[in-house]
This record gives sequence, C-alpha cells and structure tokens, in this order.
Amino acid sequence: MEKREKKVQEIEEEEIEKKEVEIRKKEEEIVKRVKRMVELESKIREREIEVEKREIEIVRKKEREKKMKEEENERERLKKEKKTKEEEKSRLEEEEKERLEKTKKDEGKKMLNEIMREQQKKMKEMMAQIEAMTKKVKTPMMFFGVSWKVKSFVKECKEYVEIKMKEKTVEDQILWVLTCIDGGTVEKWKEMMKNNLKEGLREYIILEEFFGEIRKEFGKKGKGKKMEEEIEKGMDRF
Repeated sequence: MEKREKKVQEIEEEEIEKKEVEIRKKEEEIVKRVKRMVELESKIREREIEVEKREIEIVRKKEREKKMKEEENERERLKKEKKTKEEEKSRLEEEEKERLEKTKKDEGKKMLNEIMREQQKKMKEMMAQIEAMTKKVKTPMMFFGVSWKVKSFVKECKEYVEIKMKEKTVEDQILWVLTCIDGGTVEKWKEMMKNNLKEGLREYIILEEFFGEIRKEFGKKGKGKKMEEEIEKGMDRF
C-alpha cells in the first residue's frame, strides 16, 4: 500500500514537474514575445523618430530654400530699384542740364533783346531830338483870355511842347505856356498860377492837368463872340 502510494506520489510529482516545466517554457516564451514586442516597438519608434527627423529636415530645407529665394528676390528688387533710381537721377540731371542751357540761352536772348531795345530807344530819342532840332514848329499866338480861342491855343501849345520841350519838366513846360498868356484880366490869373507853382501850393503831374485849368477858367462863354472879338482886336492894337 505504501509502495503504491509512493508510486502515485512520484507520478504526481512527475506530472507537477512536467507542468512546471511547461509553465516555465510558456513563461520563457511569453518573456521572449514581450522582449520581441519591446524590440519591435523600439524599432518602430526609432523609425518614427527617423521619419520625423527627415520630415523636419525637409521642412527646414524648404524653409531655407524659401528664405534664400526671398533673399534673392529682395536682392533683385533692390538691384532694380537702384537701377531705376540711377536712371531717374540721370534723367533729372539731363533735364536740369537742358533747363540750365535753355535758361542761359533765354537769358542771353533776353539780354540781347534788352540791349537792342535800349539801342532802339536811344536811337529813337536821338532821331526825335534831331527831328525837333530840324523841324519847324509854329510858336503859339498870345492868348488874351478869349473863350473861343482856348481850343486852338491849347493845341498849338501841345504841338510846340511835344517837339521843342519834350525833355523839360512839367513845371518848366507850364511856366513856358504862361509866357504865352498876357493882357487884361488874364494877367492876374497868370501871376497867381506862377506864385502857386513857386510856393508849392499847386502841383501838376502832367501838362494836360494845367490845360484843364485853362479850359475851366477861360472856356466859359462870356459876353458873346462879338464882344470877345472886339476885346481881342483891342489887345492886338495894344
């Protein structure tokens, strides 16, 4: 009985040992699988990292290429801008040069025209002086204050002054006109005008203003043309 039990026990132990061996084998197999999986995951991760590195490198390369392209474009733009500025500067310098040359020519023409005008003016004045010296002009008749003689007297005085006294002052011209006025009531007016000029009480810009005074004073109708003719004849006899 004991032998049998011992045998059974041995058999059981063998079975247990077998099972243990199988379990260890299975454990070893599992460990191997786990190790293999870990290695595989490690390789996969390494590959992923490598892929990421490559992708990053590709992105960086693209960025570098993009940056280089942008820099090249910027250099090209600056080069074109510089060229444009140089061309604009050259154009402006050429325009300024042409403007200065034109200005010089215009100033030269202007100066020449001024000289020619001045020469023509002097020649005209000289011819006028020669003409005044050679031209015969009628000396105005003496004016005695007769109203209907005012118009012809003023006309004769104007002609004489324009030819013989053109270069004289207005005051000298007026004093000369007063020498052509004489007799009777006009003498008092004449002396009053002389005094006004000498004392500066009256000033005339042009001779026509003084002729206006003569028209105003003597151009009015008096006692009639017949009476004035008699006065004039009496003054002529005088």
